[in-house]
Amino acid sequence: MQKRSNIAQKLRRIRFFFPIQLLILHVKKNHFLLFFWLLLFGFTTGVLASKFGVPQQFLIPEYRGASGILSFYIVGFALGGFITAFNLYSYIMHGYRFPFIATLSKPFHKLSINNFLLPALFIVVYCINSANYQMEKELIPAAKVVINLMFFLIGVASFQSLSYFYFLYTNKSAQHFGKGRNRRAQKEESPVESPLHTPVQWFTRRRRAAKWHVETYLSGFSKVSLARDSKHYDKHILDRVFSQNHINAARFEVVLILSFLIIGNRRENEFFVIPAAASAMLFFTMLLMLVSALHSWLKGWTFTLFIVILVTLNFFYTDLKIIKLENRAYGLNYETSKAIYDLNKIKPSHALVKQDMAWGEGILNKWKAKLVAKGIERPKLVVIDCSGGGSRSAFWTMKSLMTADEKSNGALFDQCVMMTGASGGMLGAAQFREILWRGKKGQCNAPYDSVYAEQLAIDLLNPIILSMTVNDWFIRYQKLEDGAYTYTKDRGWSFEQQLNKNTKGILNKRLYEYSVPEAEAEMPMLVLSPTIINDGRRLIIASQPVSYLTQSHAIPGAPNPLPEDVEFTRLFEEQGSYNLRFTSALRMNATFPYVLPMATLPSEPSLEIMDAGMRDNFGLKTTLQYLYTFRDWINANTSGVIIVQVRDTPKGVELSDHSETLFGRLSAPLGSIYGNMTKTHEYNNEQMLRYLKASFQDNVELVTFQLNQDKKNTISLSWHLTQSERLFIRKAVKDDYFLSELDRLNYLLARTN
Repeated sequence: MQKRSNIAQKLRRIRFFFPIQLLILHVKKNHFLLFFWLLLFGFTTGVLASKFGVPQQFLIPEYRGASGILSFYIVGFALGGFITAFNLYSYIMHGYRFPFIATLSKPFHKLSINNFLLPALFIVVYCINSANYQMEKELIPAAKVVINLMFFLIGVASFQSLSYFYFLYTNKSAQHFGKGRNRRAQKEESPVESPLHTPVQWFTRRRRAAKWHVETYLSGFSKVSLARDSKHYDKHILDRVFSQNHINAARFEVVLILSFLIIGNRRENEFFVIPAAASAMLFFTMLLMLVSALHSWLKGWTFTLFIVILVTLNFFYTDLKIIKLENRAYGLNYETSKAIYDLNKIKPSHALVKQDMAWGEGILNKWKAKLVAKGIERPKLVVIDCSGGGSRSAFWTMKSLMTADEKSNGALFDQCVMMTGASGGMLGAAQFREILWRGKKGQCNAPYDSVYAEQLAIDLLNPIILSMTVNDWFIRYQKLEDGAYTYTKDRGWSFEQQLNKNTKGILNKRLYEYSVPEAEAEMPMLVLSPTIINDGRRLIIASQPVSYLTQSHAIPGAPNPLPEDVEFTRLFEEQGSYNLRFTSALRMNATFPYVLPMATLPSEPSLEIMDAGMRDNFGLKTTLQYLYTFRDWINANTSGVIIVQVRDTPKGVELSDHSETLFGRLSAPLGSIYGNMTKTHEYNNEQMLRYLKASFQDNVELVTFQLNQDKKNTISLSWHLTQSERLFIRKAVKDDYFLSELDRLNYLLARTN
């Protein structure tokens, strides 16, 4: 019997072990808190957002262009802050359920030690997954992996040590408040006020709440002790312990919030541009602190008030200028009268289209004259289409086009009349065009130097995420001066600033600065076509008058077609359309949902602009419109058309199987539509291309430079590339498929009959 009783007692002590009770508490009552842990576990294991490269930001973080001990230390330090916020949240929200901890010395420290299960599990999972990724994907030696993870753990310990010493010297136990109690028995002790939380009465309002039974706890990292019974303690003393600890926690939160704002204020300095994973953890930390503060005051009304505030903001959103901070296209005048967006305004007249076509033919005549002067009587006309795809597409486009132009002795650039496409691909195309044009003007001595392509592989994501977490979701108070205009800084500005920094400012121009070089046929015309969210039309942005690209050709006997495309420069002429920053045009063309903000243009009604890939991820639609418009001139003056398509994914990707889970079945309709959007564009483009060939007697050739990814070598859709992903793209210009297409391109360029 005695043995059985001892076993039952041991099992009971295990069952009511403080760490286990805390874990059960989190599962039962802390769903908001568990949500953040689930996100972190999902990101770290690759279960969540792997297609967009989020796991890589955690597993191989990058700081100031390099991944190493410093980047891992910063992520570890940020995780330490999140763990502290997790412990503070648990202590403030649920500490009263365990009154025995008020009888202990350093009560918050004791709770933090016993609240270790979730943080410890995450750290183990992180280290395992990060080590595997570093060694298998990045090919980092095992010794360096160990050092990286060691500094990650040092970072976690560093923040934990800061919080430990702070609470060690500020928090008091019941024994402290019991000392000298008789001398103060007749004095009324006033509650201490807190800037974030309620005063001393916060605990007394919860006295009637159910207490959680605990029999054993960790009194140290390796010592298990029996929990004391707190019933014989003066309830007022226990109240004072929790209240005073609560106030100290509030002060600690204030310091963290101020640090958060300082980082946001100094984000222009690359020293403060911390890894994206650290920014995400910092954001989670802030949310935990804000929710704990609100819950301290509002208790059970917190969620209800949140819903009321959300509904109210939604109802009055249009009139709340302080909250409704729009992202703007830099260079445009938002203070003058707004452009009127209606059918009569956006539909070009026949006279205007004829005028612009004559201007376009003039550019083509200059283009041909330069080639005739080189002895090419009937040149091939080249159009370059570039697919979207973030940094992978930008780097691949630049790398493949530079290689192709060098191997063709400059013929690709010389014979190209137009470049168009979506998202990251147009960043690469713009860089390619600018560098080679400068080379021909004698402003760049080594235009084929690989350094120019490598600039597009430099991280763009860290400053975007930092701005999103420390600025865009809170108070946007920093301003940007651009001539006579003032704009609010946000992650759109961070993207442009970082792009200019990476490319040494060569794209930091205005739209009008390309008008003369394009008109003189010194460089190909570049056409951007972001999507207007309001009605699904495309916004055609070019430095030349191109109303013919917005004309919908009528079919005899059919109703007049509605205009599908809108010419940017004419619609916003009074708002200074040609003064638009070229980087803003590129950004609008590459505005992936949520990552970059939708730009709002000065029109009535206001137009919101998003990624060109929403309508055409490959740019072929604009190309077909251009070629069809000038088909008579092209047939009379050239030996045919070559469409060079640069794409970051291979054609003919295998169909993905739908998940047979309940959630998979429920999400299949929406997921299939979004996931197959690029394939849908491809089907449409293939069909249009077949019809186009009929207008040129089948004298249209398609050359495809595709990045041959597979399941083992999948590069994420992100504004960040890991070292292994960069290496894969560098090697792609040497694979058999690319070289065969390059040979075919050179053969076609040489054929002039």
